Amino acid sequence: MKLSNLWKSAFLLTILLGAQAAMAVTPEEEAEKKCIKPKFRDFSPAPKSEVMPESEISFHINRHADPNHIKASAKTIPLKLTVADKKTFYYVKAKLPAELTEGFARIHVEAKAAEGECIGQDGWLIKVKGQGASAAAGEQAVESAKDSPAAKAETAQ
Repeated sequence: MKLSNLWKSAFLLTILLGAQAAMAVTPEEEAEKKCIKPKFRDFSPAPKSEVMPESEISFHINRHADPNHIKASAKTIPLKLTVADKKTFYYVKAKLPAELTEGFARIHVEAKAAEGECIGQDGWLIKVKGQGASAAAGEQAVESAKDSPAAKAETAQ
């Protein structure tokens, strides 16, 4: 009887050691993690819209992004980002730099994936109104106010 219990114990020990080896993760299996690129959406202001320098921009990015590795730039000028965790996505906002001059500017955004080494990239094009454009519009408003019938009546009195 004792011999039978000894064999049972040896058999059980062999099975337990074999199960640990079978369940171990090899380095090749560990390296096969699938990388999911972050995706961007809901760009504000809308693509191809006109904005003033120092306007606020924003966009959403899915949860596959690492919030510590999100970057944005406008005409290669890095933007200071504020990232808010909204549970199902990240809400990112920034202010356009004052150095942007009149013309078109591409807002380039990129983020590193939370798992793996892949990087998601996107962007959109906006038109920046120059500071001179707003000053010219203000002068035009003053000129049209001077030409109004109420202004002419005041000048006649």
